[in-house]
Amino acid sequence: MQIKPTWLFAPQTKILLDAFAGEQIYFVGGCVRDALLGIESSDIDLATPLLPDLVMQILSNAGIRNIPTGLEHGTITAVIDKKSFEITTFRRDVATDGRHATVAYTDDKHQDGERRDFTINALYCDREGSITDYFCGISDLQAGIVRFIGDANERICEDALRILRFFRFYAYYGKGDADAAALAACEENANKIANLSGERIGKEMFKLLLADNAASVIALMQEQGILQYILPGSVNCEALARLPQILHRLAHPGDSLLALALLLRSGELDLAWINERWKLSARDYKRLQQLQVVSCKLQDDAELKKQIRLLGKDLFIAAAIIAICEGKYYEGAGESDYLAAIEFASFWQIPIFPVSGDDLIALGFTPSKELGAVLRQLDMMWEASDYSLSKVELLKSCVAN
Repeated sequence: MQIKPTWLFAPQTKILLDAFAGEQIYFVGGCVRDALLGIESSDIDLATPLLPDLVMQILSNAGIRNIPTGLEHGTITAVIDKKSFEITTFRRDVATDGRHATVAYTDDKHQDGERRDFTINALYCDREGSITDYFCGISDLQAGIVRFIGDANERICEDALRILRFFRFYAYYGKGDADAAALAACEENANKIANLSGERIGKEMFKLLLADNAASVIALMQEQGILQYILPGSVNCEALARLPQILHRLAHPGDSLLALALLLRSGELDLAWINERWKLSARDYKRLQQLQVVSCKLQDDAELKKQIRLLGKDLFIAAAIIAICEGKYYEGAGESDYLAAIEFASFWQIPIFPVSGDDLIALGFTPSKELGAVLRQLDMMWEASDYSLSKVELLKSCVAN
C-alpha cells in the first residue's frame, strides 16, 4: 500500500530526505497511521538503522540543526525551518521492569517493530510512501481493532503505561467491542498502574479525555475495575458524553480540563487527590477548582453581561457548556438560551471600568475602605448605565455626592 500525505512532500521533509540520500530511513508510527485515515499529523517520527552519532553527523553535514533530545533512547531531533522531526535508531528490548526498558540498537526493522505496542503503531513508510506492515496493522486500523503486538500480558508487563495507552487508542480508533485479549490483559495487570508516575498517568488521561468517545471508554475502564487506579471513586459519564457534540456544534476545540471537570462534578472524585497523584500544574489545578463549582444564571441582558465580566469570557463559556452537558438550566431557560449566551460572550468586548483609585485620590480621597466603597458604587452605576457613562460623568457624580 502507498500513501501520499501532505507532509511527505513538504519542503522541510525533502531537505531531510535529501540529507539521508542512499541511507535507510522510514516514517513510522502515528504519522503513517493517521495518513491512512486521511488525518494530517503535525508530529513526524522516523526510524533508521543508523546509529545516533552517524545521524547527527549526516544532519550536521547537511547544515540541519540537530538536538540530542533523547540520546539515551537513540532519538535525535532535526529542526528544519521551525519544523521538528524525531529520528530514532532501530531498537530491541533487552530488559524491562514495567516502567522502563533497557534497549539495544539493531539494524533489523522487524525487531524494531516487535517492541512497539500496537499493530496500528508499527507501520513503516519509505520516502516513496510505500508501507511496510509486519503485524496486519492496516487491516486492524480499517476494522477499528486496537491490538497488542504479540502477547498482550507480556507487552503490559514491559510497561504498565500501555494499559492507559490501549484505552486512549481505543477511544480514538476503536470500533465495536474492544479486543478481548487486550481487555483481559489490562484487567489482569491493572494494579501495576500504581507503579507509574503521576505525570505519565496525567499525560495519557488528558489525551484520552479529548477523544469523542472518551465517556464510553472511561465507563468501560470503570466496568473492568481499571479506573479505580487512576480516578478512585465512582464516576457518571452522562454529562461527559454530551461534551463532544456541544464543542463541535460551537466549533470549540477539545478541552481535557473541562472534560475532567464534568467527571468531578457528576461523580465522587477527590480533586485534591487527583492534583497530588497526577501532579497537576498550579494553573490547571486552579481552573479545575473553578470548573468544579462554577455556574451561570440567565436572567436578562444586564445580568448576562455582569456574569461575563465577573467570570471572564473563558470561565463563563465553560460554565454555560457545563450547564448544557448536565442539563441544568436556570428558571425556564433551555439549551438554545445557553447557546445564545455562549455566542454573545464569544463576541462581546468586555468594557474596561474607566475609573481607578488614583482618579479618586486626585479628587481628594485618601486610600481607605471608603475609597474602595466609592469605587464599587461607581462600578454599579456604570453597570446600570449599560457601561455607557464616561469617566468624566462618573467622577462628576462622585463629586456631586
